[in-house]
Amino acid sequence: MKIDYLWGGSNKVHAINCHIDGASMHVGILCLITCQEETIRIANETYAFTIEIPAEYRSKEDRVKVFNAVLNILDHEQV
Repeated sequence: MKIDYLWGGSNKVHAINCHIDGASMHVGILCLITCQEETIRIANETYAFTIEIPAEYRSKEDRVKVFNAVLNILDHEQV
């Protein structure tokens, strides 16, 4: 399944060009704005996912931009 854009965590996380493959989410561009959470819910008008944020992507002070990230999906639902 392909999803163009997901967001969540009070707009702390933005995922662009997502491809869902089983329990993995491949993200073309992942933007995190001072995100320290280990898990976060991201969604759009149709789908919602709880994903695991790897430790190397978390930051208290800085914005983090990751290209071609692979994230673990912990839970998903259709909205």
